[in-house]
Amino acid sequence: MNRGICASRELFSLRECLAVLIALSALLILGRQPAAAQECARCATGEAVPEISTSEWLLTKQVNEVNVLFIAARKGSPVDGLGQSDISVRDDDKVPAAISGFRTERELPLRVGVAIDTSSSVRSRFRFEQAAASAFFRQALNRQGDMGFVLGFGNRITVTQDFVGDPELLSRGVEKLSVGGGTAIYDAIRAACQRMVQRREDNLVARVLVVLSDGQNNTGEVSLQGAIDAAQQAEVTIYAISTNYASISRSAIWGRDLAADEGNSNLRKLAEQSGGHVLLPAEPNDVAKAFAKIGTELRSRYAVSYKPADFTPDGRYRKIKIEGRKSGEKLEIRARKGYYARAASWLSFDSTPAD
Repeated sequence: MNRGICASRELFSLRECLAVLIALSALLILGRQPAAAQECARCATGEAVPEISTSEWLLTKQVNEVNVLFIAARKGSPVDGLGQSDISVRDDDKVPAAISGFRTERELPLRVGVAIDTSSSVRSRFRFEQAAASAFFRQALNRQGDMGFVLGFGNRITVTQDFVGDPELLSRGVEKLSVGGGTAIYDAIRAACQRMVQRREDNLVARVLVVLSDGQNNTGEVSLQGAIDAAQQAEVTIYAISTNYASISRSAIWGRDLAADEGNSNLRKLAEQSGGHVLLPAEPNDVAKAFAKIGTELRSRYAVSYKPADFTPDGRYRKIKIEGRKSGEKLEIRARKGYYARAASWLSFDSTPAD
């Protein structure tokens, strides 16, 4: 009899313990529900919270919304005061699905690279070119947030000053360049564009590359079209300053320097396809004026952002055409000619550029 009572009591105590444990568990679950709801408010509405991959991020930033910087000119002089209604945009021969932004570039921070030809052929005039490039940095990078870098190219590519906002440090970077070797201009342009893209930016910036060279590529792996593709994909505008001055070389035929003509043609293609401009100084002393003209033009450009219609990331080349009118008069528009509809920027995943 006593044993039965004891067993009943033990069973009752066990049941009590289980009930207490269940009650405590219920309280803990109920207590966590509000926190879980706060941590996943979007889950409560049934909306998924997917993880965004690097490829998808690049698609959103670099393809779904296209940013084009352009200059509007009348008889060679920049035109100020344009509004969105003064321009029309066509992408792949279609009106964009939406224009998401229009502004003057003077509001945008500059990212300016200066790529200087250091091949043996420039030795006699290199000091003039260095002095002009140093003065350009002091003129162009004059706003909070502007940054630049210095790149020299002969047989190989050398970065003597990476991105920095101090014109004096950039000037010292120019002074560190030394002469010698061949001319790998297309490799240098691709490397500079890689450097622009690999620097992540939270806001829209104006990417500009100033190339000082004779344009006569004689070494390296990248082709002229490869350099153009790199600039268009990275949204880099190329301004080229030719060092094919007016002197007559041994290769001249009937007063024409065929090598210089070819080099200038290469520089013109690089500049025009990326929305920039080529300048042809008559002598080394005029290089400073060419740099000054570029510095003035950089603050006279506009930026338009839009979402392309019927966009598919199929790698196909899509042409861009911008037209402008002011007071009924058609304007000259300089902008990059197009881009490749890739899901991610191929420049972002290549190896790090040479230093």
